[in-house]
Amino acid sequence: MQPVVAIVGSADASRSYEPEVRNREAVLQAARAIGRELAAAGCRIAVFSSDPGYIEGAVVAGYVESGSAGKHSILVRGRFGSDGAFPERNAHPQVFLAAPDPTGDWEVAFCRTLLEVDAVLLVGGGRSTFTAGLIALSRGIAVAPVATFGGAAERVWRRLAATGVAAEEDIAVLAAGPAEHRAAEVVAVLLGQHRQTRGRAAALEHDRRAASRRTAVGLTAAMALLVLTLLTIPVAYAVPAGTWQNVAVLVAAPLLASTWGAVVRNVYDGAMQWLRAAALGSAAGTVAFLLFIAAQLATNPSLFTAPGTRSLTFFVLAVGFIGGFTSESVYRKLRDRDVVNTSALPPAGP
Repeated sequence: MQPVVAIVGSADASRSYEPEVRNREAVLQAARAIGRELAAAGCRIAVFSSDPGYIEGAVVAGYVESGSAGKHSILVRGRFGSDGAFPERNAHPQVFLAAPDPTGDWEVAFCRTLLEVDAVLLVGGGRSTFTAGLIALSRGIAVAPVATFGGAAERVWRRLAATGVAAEEDIAVLAAGPAEHRAAEVVAVLLGQHRQTRGRAAALEHDRRAASRRTAVGLTAAMALLVLTLLTIPVAYAVPAGTWQNVAVLVAAPLLASTWGAVVRNVYDGAMQWLRAAALGSAAGTVAFLLFIAAQLATNPSLFTAPGTRSLTFFVLAVGFIGGFTSESVYRKLRDRDVVNTSALPPAGP
């Protein structure tokens, strides 16, 4: 789909410009030629005023006389009751689509349109042209400031060249002298920038969707691990106390809890390295679990054969989850030799 191009600029002899507009007699001819090329390329254009002091009238004339103008391909965005009296509108009303701004303030229609269009063409012009160029550059959309004729378009061209986002060949085309100026090349530069902008937008959207899918997978995995982790509690009470099955459940519980904690932390941080997080989190949770169990065995060697072994499941689940969720802290403490609080639980019995 070809872009909607906002046409902005002027070369009014009664106005002063900074820098001064050069070759004023050639500006309207160039604008007319650009209008023909925009129509031939299938672009729609947005114009603001039919005042002969602005370039919109010349662009519209060339656009209509090309014979390629489609229905509603010229969008008139002026003030209500004014700005839209283009002579071509009488003979070709179907080409125009007027949407006047009800506020009566040209600045409102102007700025609103610049925030909606896909590209901006600048020729000559003063402060509003410079503003339009800055808005286009800040939005990252295609912008073709024709520096050939001076005016604010030249100031925008200098900023475009300084950004480095446009190719050197494009910068040269926009600054070509009047004898070398080619409307087709200017439109080609504009369309090339638009294709690049669309490509970048498509890549960003692809990355956003991929990230959303990975987040959904992570959340699903976290929920599944949560269910598996909680299932270890009834299993611990279902198997006989003091048996290897009971010990196996006691080992599996913190391993699942630590992996669950690592995945939850990964989702919380917005990271996408699920396998790395699961591996590091399960390792950190296992280390924390082993240190916790070692501390308990130091004061109660018959811990695994005692009837109260099942109650340890609740403790090791919490230890495993915290170890996985804060795995980076666990590894930092390991490096600093300040691992975890390993104080023992009081011995069972009176």
